[in-house]
Amino acid sequence: MSANRGFRGHIAELDSIRAFGIGLVLLNHLWWCHFLHILYELGRLGWIAMDAFFVLSGFLITGILVDSRSRPDYFRNYYIRRSLRILPLYYCVLVAGILILKSGIGQIDYASFVRQWGSPGWFFVYLGNFRTTYMGHTAPASYFAVLWSLQIEEQFYLLFPLLVRFVRLDHLSRLLWCLVIISPLCRLFFFLWMPDNLVVQMALLPCRMEGLALGALIAIRFRSGPWKISKPRLTCLTLGLLFVTCLGSIMSKPPLSESTFVRLIGYSLSSFACASLVVWLIVFRGSRYTRLLRTRAVGYFATISYGIYLLQALVATVTLRWMWPDVEARTFCSLRFVVLSGLSILAASISWYGFERPLARLKDRLAPIRLPGGNTQIEVSTPIFSARSIVNAEPVSGKVH
Repeated sequence: MSANRGFRGHIAELDSIRAFGIGLVLLNHLWWCHFLHILYELGRLGWIAMDAFFVLSGFLITGILVDSRSRPDYFRNYYIRRSLRILPLYYCVLVAGILILKSGIGQIDYASFVRQWGSPGWFFVYLGNFRTTYMGHTAPASYFAVLWSLQIEEQFYLLFPLLVRFVRLDHLSRLLWCLVIISPLCRLFFFLWMPDNLVVQMALLPCRMEGLALGALIAIRFRSGPWKISKPRLTCLTLGLLFVTCLGSIMSKPPLSESTFVRLIGYSLSSFACASLVVWLIVFRGSRYTRLLRTRAVGYFATISYGIYLLQALVATVTLRWMWPDVEARTFCSLRFVVLSGLSILAASISWYGFERPLARLKDRLAPIRLPGGNTQIEVSTPIFSARSIVNAEPVSGKVH
């Protein structure tokens, strides 16, 4: 397969990672039943989806940074585009969450939230994951509890452009491999130092760097010359890593955040499995094996995935208060899952067409990206989710076999 064909342009197959990943997140957050055990177990794999999002973000963000690193407007364009795509909906959710706390609609009021966890102001400066780590538990309101992953990604987005701009790519690759090694060592250190803190390995950036670093390494490697990859070996490696990761997750007792497997080994296995999956999707781009991953439904679900992730907990909180205020939480579980998932998708769709997409067009006017060879724009990942997965890289010589 030509590397040019396998790498340049809109890689629809990568959108499927977001689409299926957000589906697992919805199962994890909204499916409370045990009678359909397979759905319950699929929901428990939601933590693997988060590592897939980290790998994909590292891959796509590194691509845009490497391709524009020599331009004088490198920092300006990058931060304007990221800010317009990430911040507006994020801060709208924060404000809405505080209003819910103040109104008493949810299961906890503002005073109790502050007493149990601290000020929501931590989230406004993207340091909520540090507060979560210090407290030893996630925020007691679900619409804030899910934000730890966005804190990790935003910290990466803020710092990584400096490395790409000023460090040679070969040195950067070595540094990234060091991060891949350091990350599990950090988890082990915290495990030994604070064994009763069950969220530090999940929520702290130094403990979750493998996925972001591996995604960045893939992006750099594709831009560094011919890369001969055996398709059968790549397929076996990807399936093997995914199988071992899922098996370890299934064998771990819930909650997974307390699992020694996940806290020490699982995040590394998951990151390598998802990195292998990203490479597999690129290598098999446009083939019959990935045909179902290129459908419009999958693409649309990926488009609104950022909104789904941010809005689903808010939707669930308000809906459950209005529709089932006096019913035990697990009653009518299947119906609740369908209603809450449908309303979350509807809310994300409204957000996309009425709010996010107009801002996406604005960033293309304020900070267009022009690359050598006539390419004029790159649309890359938002934190964890994006509308499209696009890589407009310079052609890589040679072939991918």
